[in-house]
Amino acid sequence: IFYFIINVNREIFYLIIFISFFNDTIAYVAGKNIGGALIIPKISPSKTWSGTMISFVITTLLLFFLKFNILLSIITSISLFFGDIFFSYIKRYLNLKDFSNLFGDHGGVLDRLDSMFFVAIIFQIYLVVYV
Repeated sequence: IFYFIINVNREIFYLIIFISFFNDTIAYVAGKNIGGALIIPKISPSKTWSGTMISFVITTLLLFFLKFNILLSIITSISLFFGDIFFSYIKRYLNLKDFSNLFGDHGGVLDRLDSMFFVAIIFQIYLVVYV
């Protein structure tokens, strides 16, 4: 999927990486500062509704500001969340806390990029249909 994206539109490839880091960081900072109810504590013990909702809104608005249509922006933001939850589930299944501790409490590089895999599928479909 990433090979296809790089060959069709390298800017989309970099956008996927950026938006994944951006969304994850916003969710982490907002969830840490605001706190609140946990979403799925057995799978992702520190993911809060507040961090998720704020990152969803800000990421959607950023993509819309970057001239993507609102539906694609919303689907992308939702896919970021599900990618993060999916890999959190894999980590719990394998009894891993984080893929590494490079970023302290926030995990490692793979913890920051885990959400981008579902987004890559969404953007591949977008590139096939609209490009």
